[in-house]
Amino acid sequence: MSYSKEYIKERTIELYDSLPMEEEARKAQFAVRDEIIDLNYTFFGYVATSTFVEGVLYEDKFQTALMAFLGMWWKYKYAPKYRTDLSFAVFFKPRLSEEIRRYLNTFSYSQKRNLCIKVAAQLNKPWTSVNYDDLAKVELPEDDMLALKTILGYKHPQDISDIEGYTDTHMTPVHGIEKYVSDKYDTVEEMLIQEMVTQEAPIDDKQLRSLSELYSIPYIELKQALPRAMRILHDRLTRNLNDI
Repeated sequence: MSYSKEYIKERTIELYDSLPMEEEARKAQFAVRDEIIDLNYTFFGYVATSTFVEGVLYEDKFQTALMAFLGMWWKYKYAPKYRTDLSFAVFFKPRLSEEIRRYLNTFSYSQKRNLCIKVAAQLNKPWTSVNYDDLAKVELPEDDMLALKTILGYKHPQDISDIEGYTDTHMTPVHGIEKYVSDKYDTVEEMLIQEMVTQEAPIDDKQLRSLSELYSIPYIELKQALPRAMRILHDRLTRNLNDI
């Protein structure tokens, strides 16, 4: 059954407003949860389509988005540490995208984090700044070292010689979207940063208008937030380069 965009937005808010304040009581509202999923079914497809994970099929990303939503659906509008004035899409898009990447990457987020922490501890640096060249400076069990070389190494090492003349040999390849995207998603700026990093390009005016409609945020608010978002992202990129 198809619904108008206006109906989906209004009905989704109505359903969340009908939930009890107590977390366990909210979790038990299965009928409400299922209706929210039914209303926003195309949204999960959008998240799956816009979240890139190499070699992973759309259906796997879609099912992972749904599974992740089941684990957090009741937090929207009620969790004390989150803003309550965000739209449904703004709240869930980055969270579900992150879960897709964590679950479906060849090496899970937690595996990568644990291995990089071992390297970081020996080098006294943040684990998110660990790169391939650091592996030559540390001592690790053979299995851990092989896994890290796979995680941090070039995808196609046999092709490196073909591009050496066009690259800065002092630059280390940057891996992992998590270096540039904060885990604090509750601002318009962070939402815009997420979009820019995902598409690896600035956001133009046409995209701003599309995001305004998708996320139910006034266009002018996005327009005003974009320069701030670009400054924040620029600062993060600069810090990452300085850490190399």
